[in-house]
Amino acid sequence: MPRPAALLAACLACAVLAAGPAAGAVERKVLRVALRTAEAGFDPQRIFDRYSVGIVENIFEPLLTYDYLARPVRLVPLTAEAIPEPEEGGTRYTFRIRPGILFADDPAFKGRKRELVARDIEYSVKRFRDPRYASPYEWLFEHKIAGLDEVADAAKKTGRFDYDAKVAGLEVRDRYTISFKLLEPDFNFLYVLAMPNVVPVAREVIEAYGDDTMAHPVGTGPFVLKDWVRRSKIVLERNPNHRGYELDPRWADPADEWDRRAIDELAGRRLPLLDRVEIFPIEEEQPRFLAWINHEHDYLDETPAEFIEQVLPNGRLAPALARQHVAVFREEQPEVTYDVFNLEDPVVGGYGPERVALRRALVLAHDRDQEISILRKGQAIPAQSAVPPGVVGYDAGFRASQQDHDPARAKALLDLFGYLDRDGDGWRESPEGKPLALDYKYNAGSQSNRQLAELWVKSAAAVGVRLSASAVQFVDLLNDKRVGKFQMAGSAWIADYPDAQNFLQLFYGPNTGQSNEARFRLAQFDALYRRSLAVPDGAERNALYREMNRLILAYAPWRLGVHRVFNHLLYPWVKGYKKHPILYTNFKYLDLDVAARQAAVK
Repeated sequence: MPRPAALLAACLACAVLAAGPAAGAVERKVLRVALRTAEAGFDPQRIFDRYSVGIVENIFEPLLTYDYLARPVRLVPLTAEAIPEPEEGGTRYTFRIRPGILFADDPAFKGRKRELVARDIEYSVKRFRDPRYASPYEWLFEHKIAGLDEVADAAKKTGRFDYDAKVAGLEVRDRYTISFKLLEPDFNFLYVLAMPNVVPVAREVIEAYGDDTMAHPVGTGPFVLKDWVRRSKIVLERNPNHRGYELDPRWADPADEWDRRAIDELAGRRLPLLDRVEIFPIEEEQPRFLAWINHEHDYLDETPAEFIEQVLPNGRLAPALARQHVAVFREEQPEVTYDVFNLEDPVVGGYGPERVALRRALVLAHDRDQEISILRKGQAIPAQSAVPPGVVGYDAGFRASQQDHDPARAKALLDLFGYLDRDGDGWRESPEGKPLALDYKYNAGSQSNRQLAELWVKSAAAVGVRLSASAVQFVDLLNDKRVGKFQMAGSAWIADYPDAQNFLQLFYGPNTGQSNEARFRLAQFDALYRRSLAVPDGAERNALYREMNRLILAYAPWRLGVHRVFNHLLYPWVKGYKKHPILYTNFKYLDLDVAARQAAVK
């Protein structure tokens, strides 16, 4: 493999020689970008990986969304006319939908224009509870909406979900008004209704396409799915039925250069401005990076760590890129990486002292410092809890010494609980005397993931534990974790909404088979989690969050990883860019200077 520095220089030279369009040709505004991994599909109630959801948020629209520029993030209405105040002690939220919002045209509508109505919201929430779809986000509405559990339970018995059944907590008052009645107060419920996959779909579309809804997303968003070659190319085009947006500068920071640029470049213009977006899933980091260097893509999300020293030597943009006026957006993303143990596995799972000791010893054995300094090139900070900086409920003073790299403590813990090398072959056996052999599954898509897996193998070997690593395709890995088909696996979670609850729900027992990959079931934790839902932001809720974090450290369902720092690179012809902490993409706010791009690639 060529050395990265030489490769960078060679590709920059090739890029300069690349031929542009014929003189005088008029080019549509076509944005070209890459995804870090392959998508699963585009049925919003059935997907849960961030890359598929990132596409969906351009095709569909939730009731609420986030202001593009406001920091800290701020909820704003989207298809709703306004953000409702909680009623009845935080158990009722009533929305009125803006009249005149149209779905994209589709054969399922039989030539008629189709308006968004309250029944679409009702239908879409019900889909999360339909056992036919086994939605990975069913937990959002499980034991939440008055009367919905009963309909879902009946569907599990009969095999058919009755979408026409009346649900008291989904009250459609008129064509444009829907009122949610919750079983318990939930002061984060508005955040749920801003998630990009909690969106209205049209019942006739779902029924028309049956099992093929992943390939036929039809929403009210600014773009439509024009073409899809699975795991190869996704094409979005502007939705001609869309009413358009305007940038709202009210909550912009005048001292922020990205805000100033966005306002200068977008203010007063009708969005979206792009005609077409072409997205290419490229899992290997080097080809993805080189495609951007060669001007095949217009910006690069999440610059691979292995190229950081070439792109930002000593923290400054490389001269070759500076001459091209490349901009760098640095982001401490509200996310956490982690390595998850399957608590239903007979070797690493369970809640007995010896099984907890094994997991805690493996955590202590893992060299996270080497992960950060060598593999991540310093572009990360060690996680002290499951909750990242930048979300409500993050505790900057919380310290997790149980997660420190300490091989001596790991060996002592293993010795104490009977994980010994009884036959002298250098590898420990279980307390029962059986061979101790573990397997770690990881995403096969990139060199960095392979290196992270190799670090686990090396770290475990240093304390006498035999561990192998198995590469699995990203979508398959997600499914394996969801059904518990693993012992240990690499993972990450990025905020769906900016509250600690969104991360702590990953350990909530009833979410097993959905978001709770560890299959962690602890009555004490579950009781604390349920209590936290009914408490508004403040000292009382933060105390509950802190106690939940202590239980996570004590039982070790995860090896806490890092909070990654990403550097997003964009060429100067990309206009209006500002990375949002919660929203995955920003296509509807972007513009392209086509003439500048043509000149640059000549």
